[in-house]
Amino acid sequence: MSLTQALNSAISGLNTAQSRIAITSSNIANVNTAGYSRKIAGQESLTLNGQGAGVQIGDVTRNVNAGLQTELRGELGKAGTAEVRDEFYQRIQTLFGTPQSNSAISQRISDLSDAFEQLNSTPEQNSPKVQVLSAATQLVDSFGKLSDQVQNLRSDADDSINQEVNDANSLLNQIAKLNTDIVRLGNIEQPTTELRDQRDQKVNALSKIINTSTYTREDGSMVIFTGNGSRPLLDRSPVPLSFAPTAGYEPGSSGSGITLDGVDITDEIKTGTLRGLIDMRDQDLPQLADQVNELATQLRDAVNAEHNKGTAFPPPTNLTGTRQIEGTDLFSATGSFRVAALDSNGDIKSYADIDLSGVTTVNDLVAAINGSAAGGDLQARIADGRLVIEGQNGNRVAINELNSDVTLSDGRNQGLSHYFGLNDLFTNAKNSRVITSTAIADPSSALGASGTLTFSAGSGTLSPTPISINYTNGDSLTTLQNKLRGQLTGALGLSSDQAANMVYIATDGDRSRLVISNDANMSVTDSGNLSDKIGLTEDQPSLAGSLTVSRDIANDPSRLSRGTLDADIYESGVSTGSGITIADPATTLANLGTPASPPAPAGTNYSLNITGDFGTVAISYNGSTDSLNSIAARINANSTLTDNNVNAEVYFDGSAGSYKIRVQDADGDSMFMTDNFATMPASAGTEKSLTDILGFGIPYGIREGDNSSAASLANAFTKTDIGFDAAGGLSPEKTSLIDYAASIISTAATKASAASDSNAFQNALANDLDTRIQNEAGVNLDEEMSDLIIFQRAYSASAKVISTVDELFDALLNAV
Repeated sequence: MSLTQALNSAISGLNTAQSRIAITSSNIANVNTAGYSRKIAGQESLTLNGQGAGVQIGDVTRNVNAGLQTELRGELGKAGTAEVRDEFYQRIQTLFGTPQSNSAISQRISDLSDAFEQLNSTPEQNSPKVQVLSAATQLVDSFGKLSDQVQNLRSDADDSINQEVNDANSLLNQIAKLNTDIVRLGNIEQPTTELRDQRDQKVNALSKIINTSTYTREDGSMVIFTGNGSRPLLDRSPVPLSFAPTAGYEPGSSGSGITLDGVDITDEIKTGTLRGLIDMRDQDLPQLADQVNELATQLRDAVNAEHNKGTAFPPPTNLTGTRQIEGTDLFSATGSFRVAALDSNGDIKSYADIDLSGVTTVNDLVAAINGSAAGGDLQARIADGRLVIEGQNGNRVAINELNSDVTLSDGRNQGLSHYFGLNDLFTNAKNSRVITSTAIADPSSALGASGTLTFSAGSGTLSPTPISINYTNGDSLTTLQNKLRGQLTGALGLSSDQAANMVYIATDGDRSRLVISNDANMSVTDSGNLSDKIGLTEDQPSLAGSLTVSRDIANDPSRLSRGTLDADIYESGVSTGSGITIADPATTLANLGTPASPPAPAGTNYSLNITGDFGTVAISYNGSTDSLNSIAARINANSTLTDNNVNAEVYFDGSAGSYKIRVQDADGDSMFMTDNFATMPASAGTEKSLTDILGFGIPYGIREGDNSSAASLANAFTKTDIGFDAAGGLSPEKTSLIDYAASIISTAATKASAASDSNAFQNALANDLDTRIQNEAGVNLDEEMSDLIIFQRAYSASAKVISTVDELFDALLNAV
């Protein structure tokens, strides 16, 4: 080897050592840099014309385990999901509190229960009424706050989705630029390891937002796909994600999805912060709202059902319903209800039991009340779309629901006062113009019910022709929608647009609801169990946020129900005149109706019909044989009546100078009496019914010390058989209001704990993987210092060679 070759070889060694020292120095300098991977410079011999010409630096590589890196990105996505869930569930737990918290919704319900207990103990005092109103107001405020804040959390999630989409697009742009720089430097054989490190960090950050899959081309550029590998996010140039934020959220509403190149890919996103945010916005929070709404619905109905059975003392001058109605509205009702005019002392002026069997519209009901025996002392009318019953000439008004029964769209039943909201404590916008199903996960899945569903109305589009569809077990929400639309366009001749506006499927988070909207109140009948199965109800998903305390009661606490219009005691001589004077209770009753004889055909006996929760018991009577004693004996001999503690007593009323009969339910349960005399053939025009002969009626209206309604209201909170429908992941169950509220809170707390544990686990797993990667790819100072010594010696050796060659050249020159 010539001296020149030796010199060149030494210089190459010097340069190579210098380059490796520089790389080692960079490794040492970045020992604490996150995401930095150790760089390793290869070294290879240099040949020239087949002869050794020294050494040169080889490829500079990164010590990166691609398998671990792929695993880390998968776990980062799961950690992103867990992090979002943990954050939101901690906020939810703060919002709902614990079952023991004074601000928890369960405690607010308990406070109202305690207030009714106090009203039950001292019904005549004013302070318990004020306490009830205060507790009721705080409760509805809590419902409103919960409803609003759950929707605010959905808005926050939506805003975060928008921010995460923007961050993802920004990362894609940055990765695309790094791709360009890596390809450019690679083409001119310049190192790209630092750029690749930066790109890995950007891809890791992107993987925490949305699950991705990647591969690297030979030119060094990276291609990024969505998690399932079907859609490119970056291929030479980025394909941006698109998202339209929602301005505000209401219960039952839904946000927009995430699109890629015009295609909705929301369901393709499996992990990452986007998945967590989407699930919170569209699944967890709407389910929580459903639970709160179910609690508010059942509480409203449980309290209003009892409040409508009672009356205030002194009785109010009018009762105004909360249901929005028209006179032509249809409703299906059975049984009877009692309406009474009273004075300020609660004494009866007049009363009437209204038979609802022939009542099919609101106008029919108004006419029945005004045409009854109490019609001169009170009047019913429709004012401002509400049913109003008001006393005339200074009279007060009270009602007793008796066995009245109105069927709602979802198959539930309510007493007549409850249905119209004549004495509601909790109010909301109550009408049947919009019927909505519960949230269904898949609108195309079979519902498993068969029957006939009919929607009718007393006015508007569905009058006089209702729409009716037959449904089968395989029908879904979508097929129901299409069948109803078909009836609207076919039977009623509506346009397809009109039909679509009346019947449609609304998205609610990641669920769906069937909505039927009409221009008038609707009546729904169902021959099967579909309406119950999918919860076709007039109650909207926003009920919890719209619940209020009755304005009439808030302005006048004395209107709180605390007693009950009498329906458990009946006496002779108090109705329709004074009844006849009876000197001997064993004597046959004069002028009492006598069935045709001999013999009386089956079914032609006159009868006094006593109706209560036990059903209807017919006590037959015959004017030719019956006395006051025999009627009482026949009542007391009836096993159904005696089993329900209904008994008759004959006593002498000294002030009237007459024997009388009293029929009483010892348990205080409501009952009423009817007489079939008017429907049977009379043998003589002078004969009368038993009720007319005796003047049967209620002896009083409501007593000042009556606390029966207050007791029932207090008991409503301890009932453990309130039927809660499935809502937001909670199974249907029968329990108490307080326990259901506590179960909502405890379920949220359990989920919050699980979210926290999951977040800790996923972060620990991701950190462990990152540590393993750093242990393998990161800088080890001991190794670098060892390499530095080796490269330093190599550098010194090359320098020595150069010095030696220099001396040889000097010697050679001196020798010439």
